[in-house]
Amino acid sequence: MSIAPRSNGTGTRDTAADTAADTVSEGDTGQARAAVRKRRAVRAAVTAAATGFALAAPLSSHALAELNPTVLRSLHLDSATLRKVRAYDAYRTREAGQRHRAKRAISFARKQIGKPYRWGADGPNGYDCSGLAMAAWRKGGVHLPRVTYAQYRGVKRKVGLSDLKPGDLIFFHGRSHVGMYVGNGRFLHAPHAGARVRIDKLGGTRKRQFAGAVRPGAPAYREWSASVKELVRKIDRMSAQEEDADQKPPDNQRSPHIPPPTDTLPKSPDKPSEHAPDPAPGHTGVKAAATAADPDTPPEDTNPAPRPRYKADPGRRTWAKYVGPAGDLTAPGHVPN
Repeated sequence: MSIAPRSNGTGTRDTAADTAADTVSEGDTGQARAAVRKRRAVRAAVTAAATGFALAAPLSSHALAELNPTVLRSLHLDSATLRKVRAYDAYRTREAGQRHRAKRAISFARKQIGKPYRWGADGPNGYDCSGLAMAAWRKGGVHLPRVTYAQYRGVKRKVGLSDLKPGDLIFFHGRSHVGMYVGNGRFLHAPHAGARVRIDKLGGTRKRQFAGAVRPGAPAYREWSASVKELVRKIDRMSAQEEDADQKPPDNQRSPHIPPPTDTLPKSPDKPSEHAPDPAPGHTGVKAAATAADPDTPPEDTNPAPRPRYKADPGRRTWAKYVGPAGDLTAPGHVPN
C-alpha cells in the first residue's frame, strides 16, 4: 500500500516512512540514534532555508526609486515632510511600473487579434473574454482571477469611464463581459462565439453598457498635495543638475591636473621674444636700456612733445611746366631726334 506524501507547509514534504524512520526503539544502537538526529537536522535546515527565502522574496518585481540622499540633506526637511516626500516617490514609482506592465500586456493582446473566440479558453489558439484579459496581464507580470466578476473584485484600483488609460480592463453587461482599453476610444476583446479577437470602438452603445473598469498592477488611488508634488519635482531637478555637473569635465581639451603647454601662455611685454625684430633707434625700450647702462646720462622725457607738422606755403609754386628748348633737357652724349 502506498502512502501519500503530506506537506509540512514550508515547501518540503514528509512521508509516513520518514516519520517511522525517525522513531528509534530502546534496542537500537547509538549509531542509529545519531543517524536519526542527522536526518532531523537536515530537514530542519531545509525548512529554515525555504522559510527565509519566502520572507526575503520581493513583493513586486519593480524596485522602488530612491531619491538623491545628498539633495535631501541639503534641503533640511523636517521628518514629517520627509516621510511624505518618500511616500509620494514610492507611489509614483509604482504608477510608472504599472504603465510599463500595461504596455507589455497590450503588446501581447494585439498579437492575439484574429484568433477565434472559444468559451473557457485562455490561449494560445483561442480565448474567451476573461481568458484573454488574464493571459495578457499575466504577460505583463500581474496575475488575475479567471472569471470577469472575480477580476473586477480582485483589482483594488477602480477607474471611471472618463479616466481610462491603456491597459485598463472595461466591464460590460453587469460585468459579464470584459475588454482591454487600448487608447483613442477603442478596446480589444474576444466578443462572442463565432467571432474573433478584434478591436472595437467604445461608442455610445458600449458606454451605456459600461459596468466599471479596473487598473491591474496599480496602487490604490491616493490624493497628494500640490506642495509635496512640487517639492519632489524640485528634488528631481536638483538631482539632474548634480549628475550633469559630475559627468561634465572641467575642460574638453585637457585634464585639470595637467598644466597647459607653455607655447599657449601669453608672453609678457617686458620680455620680448628671441625672434622679435630689433626695435627702431628711437624706441623707448632702447633708451631705457642705455639709461640703465650709463647712470650719468639724464633720463629723457618719456612723453616728448609732438613734432610740428610741415605746412606748405600756399602762395609759393613748388613746380612749373618747362617751356624752353628740348636740347637743354638732353643728357650728355645724347643726340635728340
